[in-house]
Amino acid sequence: MTEAVTQLAAAGRPIEVRETSRRHTYDRQIRFADIDAHGHVNNARFVEYLEDARIALYLDYAGTLREDRGGLPSVGMVIVRHEVDYRRPLGFGRRSVRIESWVTKVSWASCELAAEIRSDEGVHIEARSTIAAVDQDTAKPRRFSVSERAFLERYLH
Repeated sequence: MTEAVTQLAAAGRPIEVRETSRRHTYDRQIRFADIDAHGHVNNARFVEYLEDARIALYLDYAGTLREDRGGLPSVGMVIVRHEVDYRRPLGFGRRSVRIESWVTKVSWASCELAAEIRSDEGVHIEARSTIAAVDQDTAKPRRFSVSERAFLERYLH
C-alpha cells in the first residue's frame, strides 16, 4: 500500500513547514476529533501526525504527488515498520505540535526515519519508521533514485 494524502487539505493543514539543522520540521494543528475519552490525543492519531509530517517531507522533494495505478496519490514508498514510544500525554489545550523528522540510515532501497512529536512541554512521542521504495506502477520494490538519495541524505544525522 502507498500513503495517500487525506488530511493535508483538512483542518490538520500544516501551519508551517521548515528545515532546521538537518531536521524537517512540521507544525500540525490539534483537532478536537483527535482527543479520546481520557482528554488527550489518541495514540492512533499520533501515527497520523507522523504520516502528515512524512508526506510534507516528501512534498518538499517532489512538489506534487503522482497517482498510482489505482488512481490514488502515491509517494512511491511504503512503511515497512513503525516503532513508537509514547513519552507523555498531550491534551487538547495545545493548538499545535511540532513534528521533527530526520533520517538515521539510507540504503539503496530503504531508509530509516526518526521523528519526535513535541510541544512546549517537551517530547510526547519518539518514533522510528523503516521506509522502502516501490515502483508506483507495479508496486514492486525498487531502488531510490540518485536524486531521492541526495534528498534523504540532506536530513541524515
